[in-house]
Amino acid sequence: MEMTREEKINKICEKVMVTREEAEAALNACGDDILDAVLYLEASGRLRTAKGVTFTEEYYEEPVKKNRETKQTRKSESFGEAVGKFCGWVVKLIKAGCENYLDIERNEETVIRIPLIIPAILLFPCFWLEAILLIVGLFCGCRYSFSGPAFQKDNKLNQASRKASEQAEKFKEEFNRGFDNYEDNE
Repeated sequence: MEMTREEKINKICEKVMVTREEAEAALNACGDDILDAVLYLEASGRLRTAKGVTFTEEYYEEPVKKNRETKQTRKSESFGEAVGKFCGWVVKLIKAGCENYLDIERNEETVIRIPLIIPAILLFPCFWLEAILLIVGLFCGCRYSFSGPAFQKDNKLNQASRKASEQAEKFKEEFNRGFDNYEDNE
């Protein structure tokens, strides 16, 4: 609880034995801070006490208990919020995996269209198998592209896929030239 200005003036007058005017002037000079006002009066030599001055502020336990309860509540809310956010992220990821597709094309014709959730799920147990199949597919003339709402705005992944297909075609051509040259030399 905040003390009123009148209570502050009375407290200063009582504790350090100054006049009401001196206490009010000290509070004005110190921005209504009691401790600063007492130090101000001491520095200016206006204190009149028989013994040492002791100044304490009142301590209220009730707001502190509420604050502790709030912190404990916040921790459990934070954990719940974190779990909720994680579950929301998983649902969003699964939904995106079902709405977006991996298209495998050969000779400018779509051979198969797979929801991205399937290769994503198989990625963990069958990573090497998937990687080998994708590379073999590139060398067999397959082109990969991605379609769906996630790929409508940004086409960088499709551009990278197209470049990989072009590099595989270049490699095949160079390999065939090297192979043909080797057979011609024999």
